[in-house]
Amino acid sequence: MITQIAWFERSFSFNHPVGYFPVIIERLRGTTPHLQSLVEGQPEHRLVYKRQGSWSVKEQIGHLFDLEELWYGRIEDYLSGKTILRAADLRNTKTHQANHNTYPADHLLQQFFTARSRLIAKVEGIDEITALLTASHPRLQLPMRMIDSLFFVAEHDDHHLAKIREMLP
Repeated sequence: MITQIAWFERSFSFNHPVGYFPVIIERLRGTTPHLQSLVEGQPEHRLVYKRQGSWSVKEQIGHLFDLEELWYGRIEDYLSGKTILRAADLRNTKTHQANHNTYPADHLLQQFFTARSRLIAKVEGIDEITALLTASHPRLQLPMRMIDSLFFVAEHDDHHLAKIREMLP
């Protein structure tokens, strides 16, 4: 089995034409049903199991929810003309303190779905000029267009979906 690259070790090329925007939005829409299909019918002990100090399946889902506020805020940053996007908490304090394992998976999925729907509603009708607004990503130190920021979110989703799949039979 090929070992997945750690998130903070990844590098990114942001060069998608604006015509990829609908595809990226569709990827973002697909995360919730993908999560649902992964956890459906799984026993509780598999959803809370932590392998070698990694997050459990529920913590992975909770983490995706925890970051929705950041992703939405970054869209607000673009729309308000900020030149540097708001920074993420690289220690993931919110996720570590949330006790996601104490909640039913359906609750975590619903939280994520509600937050993700809000993000999609914010961006799905924007025009090409808005999709190309640019600001600097604080950790990557790269200029990032709004379309790139949403691609980054989709990549982050897929990173965690792959982690979840790896943990489940």
